[in-house]
Amino acid sequence: MAVEQGAFGVWDLNPPLELVHYSPRWKEHLGFPHPEQPDSTAFWRCRVHPEDLEPMMLSLRAHFDGFTDSYEQRFRLRSNGSGYRTVLSRGRVVARDHRGNVQRMLGTMVDLTARPVAPYDDRYLGENFSPSALGCTPFHALLGAHDATAPAADLLPSDDVSQLLDLVAEILDQSFRQVMAAP
Repeated sequence: MAVEQGAFGVWDLNPPLELVHYSPRWKEHLGFPHPEQPDSTAFWRCRVHPEDLEPMMLSLRAHFDGFTDSYEQRFRLRSNGSGYRTVLSRGRVVARDHRGNVQRMLGTMVDLTARPVAPYDDRYLGENFSPSALGCTPFHALLGAHDATAPAADLLPSDDVSQLLDLVAEILDQSFRQVMAAP
């Protein structure tokens, strides 16, 4: 019943693909279109209040690296029309590959904000709108995959890692533009 009411959401994170699925009613609760579609992690990360992003990512990184049994963080998340909502997000890694890299994480998110949510506002954001335009960094870069000690560096020479990260950033920007342009 809590999930159906929309004040409680369930999420399913796929770090290798940088995609996250939220329960449809949760996305509707926050005023977002296309509730059945997955979103890029950059799309959601850009919605975290700038003062809350680093602590949220540090908490996530600590769990990814095995320093904590679970992830839990309270932060402000910008909805689509109601300003920032205070949410409590909890999750746990449920799958790792043979190298220990996170493949899947499941979690919940609860809206702790007392004021009601405004309905979705379908304003056009412009052709050049993208996560990078908001100063958003790709998920893999925030989690350290851009440095020489990261798992990706074990698999590829540093030049190849840089090219791969540039390609991922380009794909994320294209995907974000497609999501924003979808009817």
